[in-house]
Amino acid sequence: MDLDLDRDPAARPAPSAAPSAASALREWLEIAFRDKRRIAAAFALCFGLTVLAALLPTARYQSEASVLVRLGHEYVYVADNTDGSSGGAMPLMFDRTEALSAETQILASRDLIAEVVRHVGLGRLYPDIARQREDSDRPKLDQAVERFRQGLDAQLLKGATVIQIGFSHRDPALAQAALRTLLQTYLARRAAVFSDGQVRFLEGQVAAVDKRLQRAEQDLSRFKRAHGIVDYGQQIGLLLQQGNELESRLNDTDQQARTASERAKTLTRLANATPANLVQFSESLGDPQVPRQLLELRLKEQGLRSRYVDDNPLVVNAGNDVATAEAFIRDQRKAPPTTVRTGRNPVREAAELDLLRARSDESALAGSRKALQDTLQQLRRRADELSRQQIELAALSREQKLLEDSYGNYARKLEAARITEAREQKQRTTVSVLQAASWPLKAKSARLPILAIGLCLSVVAALLVAFLSQALRSSFQSPEQLERAFGLPVLATLPRVQR
Repeated sequence: MDLDLDRDPAARPAPSAAPSAASALREWLEIAFRDKRRIAAAFALCFGLTVLAALLPTARYQSEASVLVRLGHEYVYVADNTDGSSGGAMPLMFDRTEALSAETQILASRDLIAEVVRHVGLGRLYPDIARQREDSDRPKLDQAVERFRQGLDAQLLKGATVIQIGFSHRDPALAQAALRTLLQTYLARRAAVFSDGQVRFLEGQVAAVDKRLQRAEQDLSRFKRAHGIVDYGQQIGLLLQQGNELESRLNDTDQQARTASERAKTLTRLANATPANLVQFSESLGDPQVPRQLLELRLKEQGLRSRYVDDNPLVVNAGNDVATAEAFIRDQRKAPPTTVRTGRNPVREAAELDLLRARSDESALAGSRKALQDTLQQLRRRADELSRQQIELAALSREQKLLEDSYGNYARKLEAARITEAREQKQRTTVSVLQAASWPLKAKSARLPILAIGLCLSVVAALLVAFLSQALRSSFQSPEQLERAFGLPVLATLPRVQR
């Protein structure tokens, strides 16, 4: 029965007393029965969506591990004075929760998780992300890190310095491998974070110097193999000695060439001055062998002049003999011949023959001089090349020696820094793995929590629909409501007539 009456509070009398609990329950039951379809539809819709959401996620396997954190001196703060000393200040220990929270931040840092994803493999962990196209706004690695963080759970155990770590994945083997890799990377990362930077610096320097030293050794080895010379000083000394010998031979050849040239010039003048034909017999000329003797005297004089100075007695005597022979020939030629028989002048023939020999010797000496000059030039170029190679070898050897010394210095400093690091490590915070990454035995499903939450939300939605339906009505649903609203008794009610 619906009574559509004016519900203006100003026009109605004062309401009656509040209804009893039984009456209110009966009214709500009547409302629920009256709006049962709406309430059932709201409940069914919400719960159906909940069931659908519960069927979507697949089972996930969670691998678990735990680590024990022993706090050290890096979580102790000591105030420094202006001069840099502690000055007896009271050390302040960080709160245990804050220190462990710092450890969990290191454990869940983006760079550490990204390194784990790269080590295990993006395609193995999340193949659906790997199959996507690369997006500059959302790189694949960032998506993988975000999903890895969703599956990562790190909690601090109350009252203990223990961090409980869990990682869930659809594949149990990947869940265990990823968590194991995460622990290994975490231990290495925190060791790098809290370690002394000097050790890392020296390790980098040692590696860089070692690389340079290997390259210098390879360059020196290639240089020695390419040139095949062990002692450059000895080789250059031998070349200089050979060069000196060649210069001496070249000087001798030059002297012999000049002598041969002068002799050829003398023989040329003599041949030109000697007639081609000679009187072989004449009553007035006497012995025809006198001109030959004159030629021999001139040649003797020329030879002496090439070896001695002009005022030497031997040269002077030879010159006097030549002048005497020439005067004798001139005296004989002044008398007119009576009976004369001419023929080929043997002196001219001998002079021409000697001239040919002299020119041949001069040409041979010139060729020998050219060969000696070329050889000497090659020796000089070879000596210059060896000197350049010696300088280059010295530079390579010097660089290798300097790098060896530098490597030794850095290695000693690194060893000292490692000893100091090991001594200070005992005072630092240490992390021990209490439980390694376990193999997930059972799959954890979120269906039951989803169904429980969905059931609660469905009930709330049904009640909300009932409340809104009652609040939005402009009519009375029962005589009691009418009596409470107007303060008058209901005399009679008419049932709803079904048409």
